[in-house]
Amino acid sequence: MSTLSATNRSRQKVLGYPVDAVDLNLALKVIESAWADDKALHVVTLNAEMVVAAQDDPVLDRIIRHAHLIIPDGAGIVWAVKLTGQNIQRLPGIELAEHALRRSAFLGVKVALIGSQRQVIEKLQIDLPKIYPGLNIVFAQHGFFSLNEEEAIVEKIALCEPQLVLVALGVPRQEYFIDKWHTAFPKAITIGVGGSFDVWAGSVKRAPKLMQNLHLEWLYRLISQPWRAKRIGVNLPKFFIRVVNDLLFSSHKPEDKKDR
Repeated sequence: MSTLSATNRSRQKVLGYPVDAVDLNLALKVIESAWADDKALHVVTLNAEMVVAAQDDPVLDRIIRHAHLIIPDGAGIVWAVKLTGQNIQRLPGIELAEHALRRSAFLGVKVALIGSQRQVIEKLQIDLPKIYPGLNIVFAQHGFFSLNEEEAIVEKIALCEPQLVLVALGVPRQEYFIDKWHTAFPKAITIGVGGSFDVWAGSVKRAPKLMQNLHLEWLYRLISQPWRAKRIGVNLPKFFIRVVNDLLFSSHKPEDKKDR
């Protein structure tokens, strides 16, 4: 049985969406197994906002459900799984991506970066090989391109035959991009990494370690990026209410009641 099959056996559900109960080491084993077999692998970093968005977006819904590896990126996902009595650890997507880059440098894997602003992507081309000696960035493209330019960009990426493609276009655009063009990268691990490029370039700071450990990164983002207030203020309570309702509804299903 492959490592990927093993993780599928430990899949949990959050509002009907699958999530793999994997830690960092197991997730990396899945990635390295795909590299060894020259297989494509789509990794989704699932959080509460993405779940709420997918419930109103049939395309995003399908993309999440068909991903090969769905990691518990958000604290809300971990909380929702634990409510069902299952144990799961949070695995932030940014940390998985960082370790994937480290393994890429060690193994000589070819990397493509797509997203963020021009100055950010240019800085990463200089900085990341210093952080991960031996890292082979074969293609880098900022995220300010139109739909009409996509095909030409993808053709250039495909010629480089990347084995790790990190896409930082934000949700859901990065998921749409990966879903549309994944066949152009038949041997690549593709991961939507949101704002990770900005953090790596130093233009955005990640939450302090204490807030990370307390699963309060969402609060830090809310404070440091107030433009997120409306989206977070609506989506997180919506997610909380839907999870609780789902749990209460399932616990009252006739088939779940014990015979008296």
